[in-house]
Amino acid sequence: MVWGALALFFLVIVAATLSKLAGRKVRGTGSAIDASAYYAVKPLTTAEQAFFRLLENSLPGYVILAQVDVKRIVRTKRSKSHQHFNRVAQLSLDYVICRRDFSVVAAVELDDPSHDRQRQKTRDEKKDAVMKAINVRLVRFDVRRYPSEMDVRKQLLGEKDYAESQSVAA
Repeated sequence: MVWGALALFFLVIVAATLSKLAGRKVRGTGSAIDASAYYAVKPLTTAEQAFFRLLENSLPGYVILAQVDVKRIVRTKRSKSHQHFNRVAQLSLDYVICRRDFSVVAAVELDDPSHDRQRQKTRDEKKDAVMKAINVRLVRFDVRRYPSEMDVRKQLLGEKDYAESQSVAA
């Protein structure tokens, strides 16, 4: 009788476990994407597209990357914990300006009224700090007041690169 009760108990446990496992989805299998839930959008807003064109015209010979995750241009030193990387990995930059060899010259942030909110200010401070830590100029432009092409070149390239760009253009 005791053995029968134990066997029944064991079968109930096994059945419950198998039932639970059958209900679980295995990662990477099945049809997890419902195509009717998605639609395509342009990767840049209208304002970002216009500023991209301004950057293209202002910086001939430079590579302009848009919507770049900070983790694409930042690494943590071996002696530091990975948590330092995690603090900035979710940040993104509106534009990254590179030389033809893809070495980074500067980063650009387009600031709109949302940057007046405290949460965004905190994110902006993190971006400012990490760009300073890796010695990359981060230039902020107000989306409501576009600079001239010359102002863009001067602010993004700095004196040395700006002078070089002028001699190449001549």
